[in-house]
Amino acid sequence: MTKDELPITKSSHEKFKGGKFSVSVDQVSFRDGIEVTREVVHHPGAVAIICQDSDGQWILVRQYRHSVGQMLTEIPAGTREAGESAITTAAREIREETGYSAGRLEHLGGTWMAPGWCTEWIDFFLATELRHAPLPQDFGERIQPPIHMSLEEIKEQILSGVIVDAKTIVAFSLYSLK
Repeated sequence: MTKDELPITKSSHEKFKGGKFSVSVDQVSFRDGIEVTREVVHHPGAVAIICQDSDGQWILVRQYRHSVGQMLTEIPAGTREAGESAITTAAREIREETGYSAGRLEHLGGTWMAPGWCTEWIDFFLATELRHAPLPQDFGERIQPPIHMSLEEIKEQILSGVIVDAKTIVAFSLYSLK
């Protein structure tokens, strides 16, 4: 499908606006005349960071995720603030969630996380040259102290269904492709 063949958004009505995202209901017209309704979650974007310490271990966190009602093992991540670059967000999130700052941040790539219904784009980073430099966690976050794991342990936990967080799986997949 070329750009000229893409559907046209005839209308878009915001139905909800929260602190982190908004939801719209869009009327979309395909070039063959078929019209459909699409519900879209508009998200400002996020970052996710794989952090490697000086011993070659990877730093993960356990965090309560209310939408699934579970503590998940995942990499540090967070939503971009208005006007904030992805790399600035990454640097801040590492400090808030792990207590470390990165001397080096390398962009690994990015992806749409749920393009069927959400505009969230996540940029992935590799953080190295870590040093202790904590920032307070965001209000209301329940993040346990960082966990240091080998790449083999992470692979085992992904394959056994212990690590089920998509951004964590994508990040280590991107890293393995570099």
